[in-house]
Amino acid sequence: MSIAGTIDAPLDLFGGLVTDMAAADLPQGVSPDCQDVAFLQGAVKTRPGLVSVFSPIVSPTGGNPTVNYLKTYTQPNLAQTLLALDSAGTLWKETSPGVLSQVATGLPANAAASSTSLFGREYIALHDGQFGVDPPRQYDGTNFDRVSQIGPGAGVAAISDIVANISAISRASGIVTVTTATPLGLIASDQVTIAGVTNTSFNGTFAVASIPDSLHFTYAQALADTTSSGGTAAPVGSIAAGVHQCAVIFVTRQGYLTRPSPPVSWTSAGGCRAIVTGIPVPSGLPNIVARILAFTGAGGDNFYYTTGLDGAPQMQVSDNSASLFVVDFSDTALIAGLSADSLFQLVELGECAGVLGYAERLFWWGERNKQNNWDNLTFDGCFNGDVPLGWTTDATYGAGGGRDSTGKAVWGGAYSILGDGATPTRGLITQSAVVDYNGAPRLQPNTAYSARARVRMTGALTQGTLHVHLYSASLGISTTGIAVPAAQVTTSAWKEFIAPITPSGGPSGGPSGGFATIPPDLLLRVYADGTPTNGAGFLVENIEIFRAAEPYNTSLVRASFAEDPDSYDGVSGFMSVSENDGQTVRAAFVLRENLYLVKDRSIYVTSDDGVNEPASWAIKEVSVTVGTPSVAGVDTGEDWAVIAGRAGMYIFDGGQVVKISQEIQPLWDQINWAAGHTLWVRVDTLNKRILCGVPIGAATSPNRILVLDYRSLASAGEIASLGSVLFSTMSGKLYAVGRSRKWCPWNITASSCALAERPDGTSQIFLGNGSMNGAGNGKIYQLSDTQFSDDGAAINSYYTTYFFLSNELEQAYQVRSHRKLFAYLAIYAEGAGNLNLSAFVANEAYPTALAPLPLSSPSPKDLELPINLLGERVAFQVGTNSPGAWFKLERFIPSLLPDPWAPVRGGN
Repeated sequence: MSIAGTIDAPLDLFGGLVTDMAAADLPQGVSPDCQDVAFLQGAVKTRPGLVSVFSPIVSPTGGNPTVNYLKTYTQPNLAQTLLALDSAGTLWKETSPGVLSQVATGLPANAAASSTSLFGREYIALHDGQFGVDPPRQYDGTNFDRVSQIGPGAGVAAISDIVANISAISRASGIVTVTTATPLGLIASDQVTIAGVTNTSFNGTFAVASIPDSLHFTYAQALADTTSSGGTAAPVGSIAAGVHQCAVIFVTRQGYLTRPSPPVSWTSAGGCRAIVTGIPVPSGLPNIVARILAFTGAGGDNFYYTTGLDGAPQMQVSDNSASLFVVDFSDTALIAGLSADSLFQLVELGECAGVLGYAERLFWWGERNKQNNWDNLTFDGCFNGDVPLGWTTDATYGAGGGRDSTGKAVWGGAYSILGDGATPTRGLITQSAVVDYNGAPRLQPNTAYSARARVRMTGALTQGTLHVHLYSASLGISTTGIAVPAAQVTTSAWKEFIAPITPSGGPSGGPSGGFATIPPDLLLRVYADGTPTNGAGFLVENIEIFRAAEPYNTSLVRASFAEDPDSYDGVSGFMSVSENDGQTVRAAFVLRENLYLVKDRSIYVTSDDGVNEPASWAIKEVSVTVGTPSVAGVDTGEDWAVIAGRAGMYIFDGGQVVKISQEIQPLWDQINWAAGHTLWVRVDTLNKRILCGVPIGAATSPNRILVLDYRSLASAGEIASLGSVLFSTMSGKLYAVGRSRKWCPWNITASSCALAERPDGTSQIFLGNGSMNGAGNGKIYQLSDTQFSDDGAAINSYYTTYFFLSNELEQAYQVRSHRKLFAYLAIYAEGAGNLNLSAFVANEAYPTALAPLPLSSPSPKDLELPINLLGERVAFQVGTNSPGAWFKLERFIPSLLPDPWAPVRGGN
């Protein structure tokens, strides 16, 4: 075939997708339609395929879950561990290449996660895309613990000076032998004070000579032999006379000191030691390694403790089974110790949506609101026998309640109520709903409150109802609160229930809900009625009371103490970011030593001032229009950040926030923003791509990845300024250049994405499978340039050229702007399978299929095809769509000339 008289119109610039202009108006070098391609310098090719890295995850209840979280955790020994969370509530870790093992089960179903690495641990926030849904966790490669937790629900049972009644006392040959009614805990170096003996010659202070057993000791006294009785013996100590207070602190294996228990006081006679009894024993709390007893000086209000170092008094109880402990301290030694006052301001961190490390602190956001001045609502504050500390068991209906022994607690402890098949009401426990031990109110008048509680069945429960509600005998008030029938819970998983706990109005209610006045005998009650099944019952834990109008801390960001990631001060350990503006803090990132906080439609910045706690740091506004709806809607690249918001994708390098997605705005507008909280952003700095998983159309989770290739761009400024289509101020025309950002959608359904560190020292893009047709497949994928299918399925990869010719080229080639004959194609491409070709005459509504061309790699020659197409403008589409097929297009040359027969039709 001859192409004499034709003009070649070569295309060797393959730019990205542009949909915010009419296809016919696009300049040479960009695409009106492409999908599943990747861009190279001077070429476009089939995108990397998906390789399944692990065997499919199987849900405990059957089927395959989605994978909603991926992250590489670097352990203290520098081992790189991939973590993955599936939608069935199991957290996995990679134990060896290609092998997963369970870290934890029973996490909330369908939860996602956000995490950060700091202090050798991975800190994890479990969320639903908007707010937290489970207690925050930390993982050190072995232990999966809670981040922060309550302290003991109550203080010690009693404290008293160590004094024993003397049963008998005798002196023989200058040695006095004393028999006591109770042990004194003496050691050979002690001195002892004898007082009140009938024969006063025995009275005085003496050095202990010997201790035959716990009820006998001797001392030297060179007086006449005799016997007597009565009186007391007391070891000489340093405790000052007066009123002292004692509080108990838990110590975790991470070194965290919890909020102290409510204090207990005693009056010391002075010059003695004291014995502390009924110290809370942390059974069922595997992360508690010790307890600390903090004391005040005589008549004081400030708490201190010492740990026995450098000769200081010992106040740390390292034996977790011990419930009594002897202390001896002077006020001078005590006050020279460590202050515990700040610990009383600690709050337990609630369920959060996101976490980030900055300035040796952890910052958390998306927290569920709750009150922090109730006692042991999580049941992690220990039990005294069957009674949770801080609660009171009912004398009549308390039977059947106790500590859960099944090991099914969400974390730490849980309260179990078992039925006997005969008693209507079981396990009733109460605590005051009026004030805490400091006298601070727990409920405010005319304020509506709600409660959350997690409930689970134990045994074969067929009847009974669990209640969490408020009760006043004096006013006859019994609110409905949370009422959970046996039919609504299972033995396989915890279920959370939320309900109003105060009246909504009426005779005992205020005009806005709540109580008009708080009854002085108002109680929070937990119990089961309806005659629960014999040997079966309910488990309950994580009770939370909150203002009904404020279920979430939307603008609050919690901040830990520096280098103390479990401690959160209720006064200075938080930041309020533009309160009550109708927006929620969704994400955060660190850039150039600044902490940026991203709300739905705004961005704020703060930084460590080196002096104050975070509550006093200055917060400045960065943008009042740009934000993100998703916890995962922000990621950082090479000294810049990208933010996915409702209006588009933006880039930020510390200056102005600039939109970088305008060229695909019609596609961006197809995102289902009702599910916008599920989108995610990841910057692949190795391959110079920004990936954004989004739900398109009616999808409720990401079913498409919008990919921005910035391979040829060196900075945030270039990414911002070098769009797919540029405007020439010289000519007033649009044009495209090779060094530009290039967008393309990839048809990959992925609920999560991570840049995973691999054993070979590389980092690879890993994708957690998403929901397709309402189900997952349990797989974790790696993008691979050597894989030419998606886990065996064909990649429908294609690229559509602009509409030949542009006005500028028509003028340059002198072919005018009317109908043309496109006679021939020459294509330089390589690949595998067949290269499918289509032509679009005039617009994309009228495709014409062309003959496919066989591909090879490398290609020995150009591929050629006679086409003989007539049209004012023609765009061409090339692609592959079969398993193992792929293409790489480097040059596309149509040969054309003005229509030799009828360049114009002469009519319509």
